[in-house]
Amino acid sequence: MLRDNRQDEGYLQTLTSDLDEALTETQAALDDAVFTSPTQRVDVAQRLFQLAIMRAVAHYSYGASIDELRPFVLAILPYREQLTLVANNIPQPHQFYRVDFEQLGGAGDACGSANINRYIYTLWWLSLLVACDAPTEHISKTLDVIGEQGKDALFDAIAVKLGDSQRPMAKTLYYPDVYQCLFDAFSLDKNTQAQKLNQFISQWYAQLDDADWHGNHECDCEFEYTDYYIGYWCLEHALVANLLGITKVQLTPHPMLANDLIRNKHER
Repeated sequence: MLRDNRQDEGYLQTLTSDLDEALTETQAALDDAVFTSPTQRVDVAQRLFQLAIMRAVAHYSYGASIDELRPFVLAILPYREQLTLVANNIPQPHQFYRVDFEQLGGAGDACGSANINRYIYTLWWLSLLVACDAPTEHISKTLDVIGEQGKDALFDAIAVKLGDSQRPMAKTLYYPDVYQCLFDAFSLDKNTQAQKLNQFISQWYAQLDDADWHGNHECDCEFEYTDYYIGYWCLEHALVANLLGITKVQLTPHPMLANDLIRNKHER
């Protein structure tokens, strides 16, 4: 059963198939050395990683159950590990180039995509892993490959909840205008935590007009893979709700609430 109704069933059915095909064909081209320059290979590896996340979200929009979603979610990590390996092969004088694709904060961009996009997708990835009950070892590897220790207070708070207890803690946020109230929830009582989450989701979409996918439901022609509409789901909200044990009944209904991903501890 479709979870998103901004596009019809035929669109989402075709989209999930197209994303599978894009991943398969692009990976084959990377493996076959069709892309020859080191920097071009990093571009492609980044695209594969992001496509893998988009595919998982698209399947959620299309109605996949948690069990059906899990293989797509667990398949994301190898693509991110591949990005690191490909970036490691950039000649030393050009190693600075990889920063645009790996860092999550600041005002930089890669291929015209602002850093906040990589931050959002990374939080979505963690949200999907938690919702799908990914193994502890898998989550640990995910945190290792992401890095970013001690750089963003929200990300550090999430990582500690995921088991990285020795992590240095940042005191500031990369994107406070968007994420301050979500971070604040970690230091509040249960009732106030839910209020902060409700506040966050109510303003989430409006505050993310720099996101590549913002407004994609109105896109008539897809020229870039980021133009495809995969669904508007506030997965960061679901992630923090799960980590803090906020019950669904405490959360205000909202069309962008990923209700089926919020799996309270007693439900696991």
